[in-house]
Amino acid sequence: MLLIDKKSEGKTMLNKKYKPTAGILYFGTIMLGISMSILAQYKADFASLWHTDLAGVLNVIAASGLGGIIAALITGQFSDHFGRKSSAVIGHVIQSLYYFGLLFSPNLTVAYIMALIGGGFGNGFINAGCSPTLIEIFPKNSSVANLMTKFMISIGQFLLPIFILISSTTGAGYRGIFISAGAVYIVLAIILLFLPFPKPGEDIKKSNNETLKKQKAKLNLGSVALILIGYTSTAVFFLWLNTFQELAIQEGIKQPSVLQSVYAVAAALSVLFNSYIVKHGVKESTILTWYPICSAIALLLALIINQGWILYIVSAMIGFFAAGGLFQLAAALLAKMYPNLKATAMAAAGFMSMLANMTIVTFASVIVKNTGANSQKWILVMNIVVCMFGALLGVLVKKEATKIYRED
Repeated sequence: MLLIDKKSEGKTMLNKKYKPTAGILYFGTIMLGISMSILAQYKADFASLWHTDLAGVLNVIAASGLGGIIAALITGQFSDHFGRKSSAVIGHVIQSLYYFGLLFSPNLTVAYIMALIGGGFGNGFINAGCSPTLIEIFPKNSSVANLMTKFMISIGQFLLPIFILISSTTGAGYRGIFISAGAVYIVLAIILLFLPFPKPGEDIKKSNNETLKKQKAKLNLGSVALILIGYTSTAVFFLWLNTFQELAIQEGIKQPSVLQSVYAVAAALSVLFNSYIVKHGVKESTILTWYPICSAIALLLALIINQGWILYIVSAMIGFFAAGGLFQLAAALLAKMYPNLKATAMAAAGFMSMLANMTIVTFASVIVKNTGANSQKWILVMNIVVCMFGALLGVLVKKEATKIYRED
């Protein structure tokens, strides 16, 4: 079942004693935003440190993604069985080892292992502890609570260049920023160790909704659709981010990086907008249906209007409609479907999201090899297909919600 009855979700906050916990967890997601791309900013430095080339550093970055896929298979179940606090604390400790491990790795092999375990499993345990906890702390606004993690990640990505500039001007360099980040994660782990966490399902136990209490974990069309949205919602913006540069150059744009700035601002605004409209009654399934269609329209514009100016509009639309937290909304709905196994359900979508990161660019590379000069157009076509499949999945989710609550 798709449980989205807001009347059954209790008070806005489960208990005021959890306010500090929520604050620290949101701060941790800011750190995750920094972790996502910090290594890529120092590729040359780490290539020298590990006695390798840029390709070797890229392999280490990819190892974090592989570790994330493996972690998604176990971290959700761990969180549901052993508690959110255990998962969150372990995740922050492992993430600190990621920073220190990379910095003190003597060669590429050790660095790869540290990225696989530290980056992949660290993020996995943090996600399995953070998102379900925030949903349980804010039962009435669970989708908004999870959506705001996306906004905090964006803040981290915005702050990273500032921290890099500070470390450069102070002479601390990449070593200083990596040591500082590792130390912050240790401090966060210690703080979380002494903060109160809701027990898994505590929000359900305090609910008057008997359906929630008795619900059993059974897959259905709606849940499968939401898990698959984990793939489509990630693939659309990730493919755009990794391929728009060549398209921009073809259309005569001299500084393609400006498009990414436009995209990032639009994505941040979208998170805030989506949080507002969901809080004021717009159903998550409606967003999951219509936003992919709008993304497809944007990509279609890029396909048929071969001029540079249109790409600024397209970047803004992709940022707003594809990168504004669709994955977070889908994951939050999965948590409502399986209230007693929130982390496990959300990890299923997380697995598909990580799979999208690893496969969609590979599909694009196959297109490039086989279509030559027309490759960028065919990549756009593939992305449009992914968008429309995502919209279809949104329709299935919406029908499931309508069948149960007859709200639509």
